[in-house]
Amino acid sequence: MSASMTFGRPTRLTAPRGSIWFANAAAGVINLLRKIDQWQLARAKQEPQNAEEVLAWARHVESSDPGFAADLRAAVYRAQSRDN
Repeated sequence: MSASMTFGRPTRLTAPRGSIWFANAAAGVINLLRKIDQWQLARAKQEPQNAEEVLAWARHVESSDPGFAADLRAAVYRAQSRDN
């Protein structure tokens, strides 16, 4: 006794219409978000390097956070008094 099976013609798998376009668009958006993230991180790393820059930062944040600005100025004045 013998059994045989027929599977028919092999089918070709194709990507659904528009899926390649969507994948490329999604990859582009992800790359753009990564670039924005790196830009923001690089911007946040810019720290004041001397007393004048800290005082400028204090003037910049004075209207939104006067307490923090006062703390920055106090730190500069303390550091300057120790240096003299």
